[in-house]
Formats: sequence, C-alpha cells, structure tokens
Amino acid sequence: MHYFAFGSNMYSARLRARVGEFPQGAAAQLRGYALEFHKRGGDGSGKCDAAGTDDARHVLHGVVYRLSSPQRAALDAFEGAGYSSADVSVSIDGFKVPAFMYVAEPDYVDPGLSPFEWYKHLVLAGAREFLLPRTHLRKIARVAAQPDPDRGRHRQNMAVISCTNAGPQPAASTPGLGAHRPVGAS
Repeated sequence: MHYFAFGSNMYSARLRARVGEFPQGAAAQLRGYALEFHKRGGDGSGKCDAAGTDDARHVLHGVVYRLSSPQRAALDAFEGAGYSSADVSVSIDGFKVPAFMYVAEPDYVDPGLSPFEWYKHLVLAGAREFLLPRTHLRKIARVAAQPDPDRGRHRQNMAVISCTNAGPQPAASTPGLGAHRPVGAS
C-alpha cells in the first residue's frame, strides 16, 4: 500500500525509525489541500495536517512510500489519537497513485498552535530530501516555531537529522511506483 507523508514522516530516517526498511519514496502532490501545523499533538505542540480546501489551485506537496500491512499498523500506533486515515489519489510525475494519509480530527485542530523547533526541522529535512519546490520549503520555513521545554526530547529528535545525510536523492525505482525522479526545485 502507498502512504502519502507530508509532515515529519516525509523524512525517510524518521519514518524508517518508526516502521523499518522500505523502498525509496517519491515526491508527490495532492490537489485541494494545504499544509497546516494546527493538529494538537500529545506533547501540546502543533503537528502537520492536510487541511482540505476544495480548491484545486492549492497543492500539498509530500512523499509517497510503499509500506507493508505490518508497517502501516506500526505507523497507525505512532500517529495515535487525533489522526484519522483518509484515502486519496496523489500525483507522481503526472500519474495518479492511490494512497492513504493521516488527517487531523476536528476535535484536535487548534489554529493557535505552533510546532516545536525540532518538529519543523524534521518537516523541512523531508522536504529537502525529496527536493520539493522552493515555494513549499519557504512556506515551511516561515512557520513560527517554539522551543521544546523538554530539552532531551529536542536533542533526541534533532539527532535524527544530524545522524543522517538527507541530501537530494537520485532517481529511484520504487516497486509499485515505477521509476520516478524527485520533483525538482522550482
């Protein structure tokens, strides 16, 4: 099955730590959605949400990964309370691919939230890893973030980024996705 990640799970090292090994992902887009950091996480900070806009001009950029059923079950456990699964059709190099994603449940949405700095850095690392458009990178970079009062949690999450080389990925063939190049920066 295909999973469309648009938050911290875009970063392959983060997702790998949660579900184990998987084939290389591919940059993808979903029309009619916008990235928001308004989902209340278990730590009280803002997490990513795919907010439906019903406007085809809005494009949510992310990454599609192919996961096994046990990996999906593991990811469901990590995502936890406040997220529901939604089936969507994303675009990869102009081809439609069915996928699932997580969306915030209405009771967990708070527009006044901001993410912790480490969370924002994980989202940016994933967007950079798959060469998502510069406009998307700038949007993420402009999001106001707050320091995490739990410095140990901050260090642990930042270590995920500093221990990996998240440079641009070469063209990859992903079983079930075909050969796709990451979307070039625009």
